[in-house]
Amino acid sequence: MRMSKLLLVIFLLSTGPVFSQNARFSQLGTSTQMFNPSLTGRFDGQGRFGALYSYQDSRFGTMNHFNGFVEYKFGRYRSSGDEDYSYVAKNSEGKKVVAEAKDKINDVLKPAGYWAVGVNYYQYEQGDAPLSGQFISASVARHFYPRRNKYWGVGGQVTYAMGKVDETKGHKYDREITGDGFVYPQGIPTNRIGDKDYVDFNIGGYYGMVTEPVALEIGGSLYHLFYPKSDVFDKDSEKKLRHRVTAHSMLRLRLSDKWGIVQKNFYWQEGLYLRSRVGVNNDSMHIQDFWAGLEFYKTQPASKINLSFGLYTRSFRTVMPYLNLYLGKVVNVRASYEQPLNFGKFNAYTAKRAEIALLLSYKRNTNPGTEFYSKVNFW
Repeated sequence: MRMSKLLLVIFLLSTGPVFSQNARFSQLGTSTQMFNPSLTGRFDGQGRFGALYSYQDSRFGTMNHFNGFVEYKFGRYRSSGDEDYSYVAKNSEGKKVVAEAKDKINDVLKPAGYWAVGVNYYQYEQGDAPLSGQFISASVARHFYPRRNKYWGVGGQVTYAMGKVDETKGHKYDREITGDGFVYPQGIPTNRIGDKDYVDFNIGGYYGMVTEPVALEIGGSLYHLFYPKSDVFDKDSEKKLRHRVTAHSMLRLRLSDKWGIVQKNFYWQEGLYLRSRVGVNNDSMHIQDFWAGLEFYKTQPASKINLSFGLYTRSFRTVMPYLNLYLGKVVNVRASYEQPLNFGKFNAYTAKRAEIALLLSYKRNTNPGTEFYSKVNFW
């Protein structure tokens, strides 16, 4: 138990706070295809649909964000709960059978994993905001289980991005709540109208291991592989999307006989040319954010309706209460609210974000909390 608490403290403190700002969702763990394409298919069940709405309010305006996605698995993915530790092997008669990793059938064991595909749609838009964007992504991921207590995966993604500037709608622009993907050339307010589209490519991967007391997962991704041009009006060839780097970690620990905790960290660094508030010609080259938090799960649920809860922070400068309601094996509702802390001092964190998500699962294997200490999927 002391070792578990020590691991938790290390995870919370080792990453440390980072600076600047980034207008993203509060619930990164819900919008996994936007964060790391290798997490496509990292859920309990065979298929999943999700929709996430975020209303963001800052001192300079408001912005609506919407994310919808579909994921589906192919292959053997069920063994105990939601993880796949099954192997394809041959018995004494030469017939193929499915065996657990702990079983020995001859000496030829081939790990059984699965493929997953996903489609993701993201949009940000507001009636009086001049810049809006839409992104359609297709992802494919391969998940491996080489040993009974270890797993890893890789994934790739292609995105078609469409951006538009229409200054006849208004001039309320705040990069803190406006989505990424396009450069808006601010200047003297006029009535400019323009649009831009491009194709983007992204990759990612993760690795994890699980035991009953502790489960650990780490991962990372690289976006904008080929630096697509992002200037809406194509006036500056240097205005390109530089790489976005993300990383995550997940630590599952036993808290007591009835409660378990999941600690998650998310790191997001952009290379966008974004207009700085400090001066007219100062662009920020290192937009960074870091999310950290705890989620509490009841490990022996008495009913099919279960409520888990958590608390997150963005770079230790906001606070985010988080509720996760499961209605049986099909319906999952997630709600969060992000409140800035001391936003009068830290100008980069003034946005309030209210978010709600709905997830529908197909052929989910277990209720949340059931077999909690053998699960590997907490997405």
